[in-house]
Amino acid sequence: MKVFIAGSYNAFTNELIKKFHKENDKVYVLTGEQYHGNKPHNVFEQYTFPYTGDSIIEVLDSVQPDIILFTGAYDTNFKWQNMRSESMHYMSGLINILMSANVQHTKQFIYLSSSEVFSDPQEEFIKADTPTSAMDYKGIAITQGEELCRHFRATTGLNVSVLRIDHMYKEPLDIEDCTDPLSHVCKEALNTGTVTVNDNIHFSMIHVSDVVFGIYQFVQEKKHKKDLYHISSQKLLSDFDIAKLIHSVDDSIIIEDNTTGTPVSLALDNSEFCEEYHFSVFNSYEKTIPAIYKKMRKRRKDFLDQTNKNTSKNRIIQRIKTLFAAMLPFIENLVIFIPVFMINNRAVGSGYFDKLDFFLLYVLLFAGIYGTKQAVFSAALSVIGYCFRQLYFRTGIELLIDYNTYLWIAQLFIVAMAVGRLRDSTKNITYEKEEEIAFLSSQLQDLVHINDSNNRIKNIYQNRIIDYDDSLVKIYSITSQLDSVEEGAILFYAADIISRILKTPDVAIYQVANADYCRLFSATSDQAKVLGKSVKYSEMTDMTDMLNNKQVYINKTMNEDYPLMASAIYRNDKPLEIIMIWGLSFEKMTQYQANLLTVLGFMIYNSVDRAERYLDALANTRFIKDTRLLTADAFMELCHIYQDAMDKHLTEYTVLQVASQKEMSYTEWSTLLSSKLRFSDYIGLDNQNRICILLTNSNTGDAQFIITRMQELGLSCVPKKEVVS
Repeated sequence: MKVFIAGSYNAFTNELIKKFHKENDKVYVLTGEQYHGNKPHNVFEQYTFPYTGDSIIEVLDSVQPDIILFTGAYDTNFKWQNMRSESMHYMSGLINILMSANVQHTKQFIYLSSSEVFSDPQEEFIKADTPTSAMDYKGIAITQGEELCRHFRATTGLNVSVLRIDHMYKEPLDIEDCTDPLSHVCKEALNTGTVTVNDNIHFSMIHVSDVVFGIYQFVQEKKHKKDLYHISSQKLLSDFDIAKLIHSVDDSIIIEDNTTGTPVSLALDNSEFCEEYHFSVFNSYEKTIPAIYKKMRKRRKDFLDQTNKNTSKNRIIQRIKTLFAAMLPFIENLVIFIPVFMINNRAVGSGYFDKLDFFLLYVLLFAGIYGTKQAVFSAALSVIGYCFRQLYFRTGIELLIDYNTYLWIAQLFIVAMAVGRLRDSTKNITYEKEEEIAFLSSQLQDLVHINDSNNRIKNIYQNRIIDYDDSLVKIYSITSQLDSVEEGAILFYAADIISRILKTPDVAIYQVANADYCRLFSATSDQAKVLGKSVKYSEMTDMTDMLNNKQVYINKTMNEDYPLMASAIYRNDKPLEIIMIWGLSFEKMTQYQANLLTVLGFMIYNSVDRAERYLDALANTRFIKDTRLLTADAFMELCHIYQDAMDKHLTEYTVLQVASQKEMSYTEWSTLLSSKLRFSDYIGLDNQNRICILLTNSNTGDAQFIITRMQELGLSCVPKKEVVS
């Protein structure tokens, strides 16, 4: 199933993504234009486009989602500081996505609303059909979103559902993610050490994991009796109850009781949702609230209120800067006028410059650079300068009755208005062209982004189809390779075969020694040996739980202490060999690869089982009677197998020659050495009938421990340099 989530990354969205990814659904995220980070590994593809962009319809056409989740009230892209502006963006974004979903015939559209659509307290739990009573802009916008969804459902036939969530609480990622009553109280406690409470206001909260579980249950059902449901816990509490739970884990917090008014409550009734979808709440206040506060306290710096105390001072400074920026052209105009006026005075009476009108040039300069406003202002300054200069040798009455003065002023303003108007028109045309080019460029970038995303998705599916088409050839190839390997070397070459089939360089096979430990048998690289030669796998509970249930373990959390993928080879329903995969790209950590690894495990088991039955049939010829001692031929054959595997860097081994000052029978040798060696080591005779030990996955340095142990038993033990002749 393809799930398309419209919303920014936050604690709630991350839980949604994690849940759907865990259920093997492909998650696509429309983050909005404000996100510039990397794509989380659980997200199949992300799109950083604005909700109102024309590219939304191309995105939905590319994705073809089964479900669109509009996170709405819980989308932190909307800051709700400028309520009017955010309301317009909210509604226009929702309309655009709804219309695009309708054009693409999306199967289901889910709008996530909240209890903020109600402002009036109620005596009982609020039913889904209760009329809304939002009073603030955010609540009104969310309510209008619900009405818009109902209208689309009624007029277009689009399958639109509304889920109202009652005061969802969670562990916030940062201070901007503190949007619920609990995080507000925790933030106040962390910032001031004091919590002010009103015990007469009661409400109901529900944990984010319960909300996500409810949404997933709703999505799984194909038919719904209604188009509006409430998701709530129906368990009332107040700020005072939250403060007491916080105080239980941090007694330094001071609770200030500011209880006023009469007891009121605001909580949603979820009985219809519980009845239809068998929904129940698993997280209790007593358990989750103290845990969330402790986690927030560990990250105290992320939740400290950094609001500037000098907000009003900053606001005044900002207004002064804005005013200065607006006045700057006028100041520049006035400053330039002074030298122009002085030059004009010096030019009067000059034989060279007498006919040159410096005021007209000055007006043309500012009209051409700044436009009509500055042209008129410079013309007015020029008129003042001209009149002031004329008063040097004429009276005011003479100046007023001289029609040449008015002709000059008219000429100046006509030129100023004409040139300024022309400049403004040219600037508007240029601006519109640049805006159109920018818009088309952004559209082109969006299309390139969508095309790149489609190519990535196409390549993933193409590789899967190729792998699927080639699967019969692969199975035949694996079978023939395993059948051609010597009986004792199957597990060595199995690691190499898995490496080539899964196209990863890092594969290790461990043999289970007991209920706690497993021992490295073979590995294709140093990275595959990162856990060491002996692993206490019982502590790796996430992996062992999956293996014990005969499932393939996939490291979805990318825990560095675990392999990226692991499977087991079972005998009598118990894992006896564990296959660990390390060097695997994220795109290949899929159910297909897990199924392929399971098939490989069965094939390896069949080959090993067949080889063991063959070797058991030859036990009388391979072992000295009534002992664990391999005969000379069998032991030297085993050394050949290990030497070949070591030459191919699949394992390492050491052979020790053992001698004793006293005579011992083969039975005594077998009993003595068997009690001091590991289950994976071998004892036998070399081609000169001397007692030898083959230490698996051990170099000369590792063998020193065994050498010391043998010396304590009175045995001399030395490594053999020439093992295979």
